[in-house]
Amino acid sequence: MNVIGPARQGALVALGEVRKGLTVSDALRSAKMLSGPDRALETQLVYGALRHRRYLDVWIARYRPGWLDGVVRDILRLAFFQLGFLDRVPDYAVVNAAVEQAKQVNPGAALLVNAVLRRGQHHPPRPDSLTLGERYSHPDWLVEKWRHRYGEGTESVLHANNRIPPLMLRVNVKRESREKILQDLKAQGLHAIRSLYLPESIRVTGSLWLEDIAAFRQGLVTVQDESSMLVGWVLNAQPGDDVVDMAAGVGGKAIHVLERTDGAAHLTALDISRDRLSLLDENLRRTGYQDAGRVVCQAAETFAQTHSGEFDRVLLDAPCSGLGVLRRRVDAKWTKQPDQFMDLTRRQVMLLNAAVRLAKPNGVMVYSTCSTEPEETLEVIDQVIRDGDVALEDATAYLPHPKLRDFVTQGMVVLAPGDLDMDGFFIARLRKRR
Repeated sequence: MNVIGPARQGALVALGEVRKGLTVSDALRSAKMLSGPDRALETQLVYGALRHRRYLDVWIARYRPGWLDGVVRDILRLAFFQLGFLDRVPDYAVVNAAVEQAKQVNPGAALLVNAVLRRGQHHPPRPDSLTLGERYSHPDWLVEKWRHRYGEGTESVLHANNRIPPLMLRVNVKRESREKILQDLKAQGLHAIRSLYLPESIRVTGSLWLEDIAAFRQGLVTVQDESSMLVGWVLNAQPGDDVVDMAAGVGGKAIHVLERTDGAAHLTALDISRDRLSLLDENLRRTGYQDAGRVVCQAAETFAQTHSGEFDRVLLDAPCSGLGVLRRRVDAKWTKQPDQFMDLTRRQVMLLNAAVRLAKPNGVMVYSTCSTEPEETLEVIDQVIRDGDVALEDATAYLPHPKLRDFVTQGMVVLAPGDLDMDGFFIARLRKRR
């Protein structure tokens, strides 16, 4: 009998791929081959081991300090995550599975794995013995950065980053009602509720694969967090507007513009990655907007040199640290560095200046980041306003729910991680004077 099981085996492979530099989402692509329950368990194991990585390493180090082979450490992380955070598998079965995995990949380590798990399985680290970084599995430099910024609120941000995020679906309400989509999702056995804050949003919890949702295949829903959806509201593009998305990626925000204008905006989507634009093309076809815009593989700054003053609305979701979405990108905590902000700020200012060039006189620009760090947000806006003929506009009037006004600072939307159970996000609306 296979005591390891396909989910745990797949999780170990995926963690190895993450150690080699793959993103967690790419590392989990092979999970599509598994049955529904195994696919869900593999995803839970991988995300859990990465989300709580530092805490798990402290637990391991109590019983095996010092260097460990990467695969052996991953086996122990998976096992201690199951022992400490899950309860569906008995402890003895978790230990046996880990030992069998060790025998397969490194037979000499099987005794070590067995000894560490049996000694440590009932003795997790006490929270009061840990630093905040150890308890919530964040790097110390980031904890200190946030301690200076959030003060007593630091722990709530760290806690929010460790919560399992809901899956948020954006409904194209021009083509189908949210209520009908909710009924269909519930008929599939999914737990789905309407968002309190956006009329097109649905919150889904539980295990699912997007391709299994008929509404997704039909292009009626798209995955996007609520805070990210607010970008389309603040941009407020109108039918007939010439709109450019300067860093379109796979098209989440660009397609939202088309949905809100019922395909009547004239969209140009830019990105420097042909792979991302290929996925954007797929998403345009899936949602039925394949003829509603042009896709251009070009750097935004280069495009701005030849398309100055052409656009009514300019959307810049700028490349950033991503520190507002760590609850989703659980591997990213360990790839960020404190010295990266200077280069990011320089790049963001350059892109926002290109956005100003692209805008028509009196045109609107929206600058957004999935980070709320001042270096990437307020400082960027301040510099561009200081150097250019640009005015900051208050975003409040464009927000779809009164509660969101509580998160407007000096006219800009600033949602810290966990606020209203949303991803951390920053949004500023600007207008070109002439």
